[in-house]
Amino acid sequence: MGRVGGFHVEEDIEAGRLVSVLDDYNPGDVEVIWCVYGGSGPLSGRVRAYLDFLSEHVVRASP
Repeated sequence: MGRVGGFHVEEDIEAGRLVSVLDDYNPGDVEVIWCVYGGSGPLSGRVRAYLDFLSEHVVRASP
């Protein structure tokens, strides 16, 4: 059992491979994810792919 972000397990729950438990005890909190790039050159392919994944699969928080 563990508590993970929905974007990690959403497909598995929808496919029936995982089951959400203890939903009544979920406080509904969210955790902000920040991505900071400190380099001065172009992004590597890995970093770009990760940022693309996050932008497609993680819900943006309201300001």
